[in-house]
Amino acid sequence: MLKVLGCVAYKHDLRLVAVAAVICVLGCLTTTMLMARAGEGVRHGDRVWLALAAAVFGSSVWSLHFVAMLAFMPGHEMAYDLGPTALSIVVAISGAMLALFAWKAPAAHPSRVAVAGVLLGLAITGMHYVGVAAMSFSGFLLFDHGYVVASVIVSVASSTVALARATDLRTAHRRFEVGGWLTLAVCGLHFTGMTAITVAPGVAETTAGAVLGTTGLAIAVGGVSVAILVASLAAVMVEQHLSQRALQDLGRMRLMSNLAQEVLFIHRDGVVLEVNSAGERLFKAAAVDIIGRPLLSLFAKDSAPALLRRERCPPVDRRPEEIDFQAMDGTHVAVELSCQPIDYLGKPATVVALRDLTERKRDEARIRHLARHDALTNLPNRFNLQERLDIALDVASQQGTSIAVVYIDLDRFKPINDLHGHAVGDALLVQASKRILAEIRSTDTLARIGGDEFVMVLTSQPQPEKASAISTRIIEALRRPFQVEGQRIEIGASVGISLYPQDGIDADALMRAADAAMYRVKQEGRGALLFYEAAMNAQLQARLLLGQELSGAAERGEFVLHYQPIVNGATGEVETFEALIRWVHPTRGMVPPIEFIPMAEETGLIDGIGQWVIETACREAADWTHPWRVSVNVSPRQFRQTDVCAVIGDALRANRLDPARLVVEVTEGVLIDDADKAVSTLNRLREMGLRIALDDFGTGYSSLSYLQLFKFDKFKIDKSFVSKVGQSEDALTIVRTIINLGHNLGLHVTAEGVETTSQLDVLLSLGCDQIQGYLVARPAPIDAFTGFDRLRTKALFGRERPRLSA
Repeated sequence: MLKVLGCVAYKHDLRLVAVAAVICVLGCLTTTMLMARAGEGVRHGDRVWLALAAAVFGSSVWSLHFVAMLAFMPGHEMAYDLGPTALSIVVAISGAMLALFAWKAPAAHPSRVAVAGVLLGLAITGMHYVGVAAMSFSGFLLFDHGYVVASVIVSVASSTVALARATDLRTAHRRFEVGGWLTLAVCGLHFTGMTAITVAPGVAETTAGAVLGTTGLAIAVGGVSVAILVASLAAVMVEQHLSQRALQDLGRMRLMSNLAQEVLFIHRDGVVLEVNSAGERLFKAAAVDIIGRPLLSLFAKDSAPALLRRERCPPVDRRPEEIDFQAMDGTHVAVELSCQPIDYLGKPATVVALRDLTERKRDEARIRHLARHDALTNLPNRFNLQERLDIALDVASQQGTSIAVVYIDLDRFKPINDLHGHAVGDALLVQASKRILAEIRSTDTLARIGGDEFVMVLTSQPQPEKASAISTRIIEALRRPFQVEGQRIEIGASVGISLYPQDGIDADALMRAADAAMYRVKQEGRGALLFYEAAMNAQLQARLLLGQELSGAAERGEFVLHYQPIVNGATGEVETFEALIRWVHPTRGMVPPIEFIPMAEETGLIDGIGQWVIETACREAADWTHPWRVSVNVSPRQFRQTDVCAVIGDALRANRLDPARLVVEVTEGVLIDDADKAVSTLNRLREMGLRIALDDFGTGYSSLSYLQLFKFDKFKIDKSFVSKVGQSEDALTIVRTIINLGHNLGLHVTAEGVETTSQLDVLLSLGCDQIQGYLVARPAPIDAFTGFDRLRTKALFGRERPRLSA
């Protein structure tokens, strides 16, 4: 060891030794970093980095040797044979490449590192002694074989340790350590080998093609070598920095992709390179089991042509496409696939986005179902019924069979809705639909086409007898009491039946025929079934035509108001005129309210008609010469669906009518659906200065309870009770009780429908406050009630009346 140090100190130019040392250190550190990059390569990219590392290492070893040889024996003229000199660098680079490839071999055999260390050490040794053989000077070289062997051992041992420690080069500390071992392998070999050399004087020989070596040339070559190595090291460090930043970007990309709901994965040449967390959930496998798999293995076989076609399409033409995806457990999922080319880790790749369409498919199916079924009962709706009926008609026409269309309308359903609320009504509809379904076959169709309207299409032996039997069972089933939310509810059903082909050959004709038959049942008392007859269609058409004409009657000026007086029960003086609408049809003449008011209620026209009555009554009353009150009726539907307070307020202001002259008559139906809201509206009307009357008292479900909810100004005894006064002791008792109840509550009582003097005598003897009816006057235009009529009316009240028996 001391001899080696002495050789360095006394036989070398220390300045050039320092240059050689710098070259060696920089070369070994650069080689270590390139080896680290080879460990981070993708697929065959590590071979490129290993080849580059071998080139840098071999060049560094060759540069160190060249500079150090020029530093040996200063003052002596030396020359170098170009052939061996060139051979020495080839030995260094090729030997280092073989060693690094052996070190990075895929097989994890224990002798792999030892073989690689021996190859690297021999490459260093071979370069050194080939380089020594290239020297030409005036003398002879004598070798100490012991030091020669020692130099080889030092080089091989240090190289083996360096490669053994280079299995993990992720930390800077480990890289510097490996670089140190490589430096020791190079420098230890060189200076131990130079110690083995003894120079014997002799005659100088000139060699053709030799290059004269001088100290100046050595410094220049060393400087260039140092510059090359510094540039290489800087390039490696910059590349490593960029690589780390790329890895950080890749990490951020993975984080963001894991946050995405869509499945994202990257593939190159049909092999998966990356996949996000959503992909693991969809593929039902861990990322390690997905990465490296062929792309086509992730999809169903039927989707392979579409995937290959997309790969061949230009990026601009790659539109999202729905395909079938197969998870690793064999399940198939519909997905929307989109893909675009990207640059991944410096190489072209393709990113694929998969959107799971399971939820969307489920939502679409739900939407399709809702579009074709009733949301409450889950029965087919009108659209679905039309399709099924058309199909049934096609089959029947081909096979020569018949079809029955059965129209079912629930009886007494609207009062149930009004009395108990829509929740109870909905539950009742569900139970009713289940009872109907229980009476038909699975091949038949039951649809809900309206609030309480159902239609059946019977294709299983729908001859008249069969259709009649099924319909009869349904009527009986619906007649049985229902239990809804702890309440006993009884309804019924009216059924109309039409038959194909005798009653119609298309769906519309059969539906109209069944509807006409059902409407006739309603007119004749309900709770029965009826087959369609030709005369029914004419009645139905007349009814539909009347409805169409009614819709524009107000705009055409066909409505007029007639007024019926309400007189004081003591004096016979007129106190109020009730406004009653009349329809003067251009061809039909005077249409009674009983014919068009129910239709207006059914079709919703009552809102506009009611508003017209209020506005017209206020306008005409404002022009009367005497300040009588005017009474208008407001229907429950109008009361619920329009702002009655606003309509009345606008009419009063527009016509400058004193609110105290307006009486609003309502039935208890306004309180049934939403009593709190109705009472609030009634209180607002009272605050405006109007009088409120309860019409048709005694005919509803719970009139007495409604008298507690709101303090009416008066109520009117229904004419059904008045008409029986004098004929029935029970009727007399009821009327007497109603009048006493009203007086005890501080209310005025009006009797309507008074037609005979005997009825009048009874009512006046009971103390009824007001009288209204044909005995006093029939409804007529206001001008028809003359002064003579007033005198005649007063005369009715001025005569003596018989006393009632106890």
